Amino acid sequence: MLKYLTVSSLFFASSLAAEPLRVVADIAPLHSLTTQVMGDLGAPELLTPPNASPHGHALRPSEAARLQASDLLIWVGPLMSPWLAEAKSEMAPEAASLALMDAEGTLLLAKRGAHMHDHGHAHEDEKPVKAEGHDHEDHDDHGHDDHAEEGHDHDSHADDEHAHDDHGHDHEAKADAPRMDPHLWLDPENAVIWLSLIAEELARLDPANADTYRSNAATAAAAIEAQATANAARLSALSDLEFLTAHDAYQYFEVRFGLTSHAAVTDSDDQDAGPAHLREVLAGSPGLGCFVIEPSTPKSSITLVTETLNIPAVTIDPLGADLPLGAGHYASLMESLTAGFETCLKP
Repeated sequence: MLKYLTVSSLFFASSLAAEPLRVVADIAPLHSLTTQVMGDLGAPELLTPPNASPHGHALRPSEAARLQASDLLIWVGPLMSPWLAEAKSEMAPEAASLALMDAEGTLLLAKRGAHMHDHGHAHEDEKPVKAEGHDHEDHDDHGHDDHAEEGHDHDSHADDEHAHDDHGHDHEAKADAPRMDPHLWLDPENAVIWLSLIAEELARLDPANADTYRSNAATAAAAIEAQATANAARLSALSDLEFLTAHDAYQYFEVRFGLTSHAAVTDSDDQDAGPAHLREVLAGSPGLGCFVIEPSTPKSSITLVTETLNIPAVTIDPLGADLPLGAGHYASLMESLTAGFETCLKP
């Protein structure tokens, strides 16, 4: 009996040691990348529902419980979810935090706001910011709910401009610094960089499985790069055709694949466009392929633009709220954007 109890105790201890890491990701695309890296070693949980705005989400009790129980938070950073730094500090102070906007080599682009864009191409004289572990300002998109239904309450932390991640980076807003575009995951090269970073953080927390995390990340990166090459070939002939957007959410995808955005109909603070700006956009927008909208775009705006310019509206969701969650979500999102712009711009 004693021998049986000893063996049972050892088995129980071994089971505890093998307990998978408890990982949460703030948005569905990062949840997908993390799922691919973890593979069979665990299943990360999604913190923000796909149909909710990550800019100012108020955690439900079940979501707060996920954060409280986590070993690791993987998120874009306060650029995307300014409320999450304080929530993590209060609910999961011992958990590790990986703010991917700070990853070395990550492409950061300044927000263009709603104005007549200098097209979507990356010109030779442009100097996009590459993250090098230095301070980033907190450039949140407060007040704009990209994917939530009307009436969605924003978390009171959304106005916090002094968020810090666990690596010590200061994200305090700087008056003389440009506001940065938070939709970083729409550049597949950023995703490739992040896969490796996620693998290394998981390996640090679970060194026994380090090789598996790194191997999974390498496999996922190769798949993303192959898809990006194929998508670039599909979109290359469409680079000179312009489109209008309801919200300037696609800049990273445009720059990576050479697409040409004419303008957005929301103002620089991502609020509904004023009449003067809207008249300017509509008057200076001949020959556009389509009006790119999101699921939350007001019907009144869609009707006004499509009827005035006689162009179709094409829905392209930068978060892929209607796509299945999991390992395949990111590839499905990239396919959704590529197919959407093909529909918009092909004759």
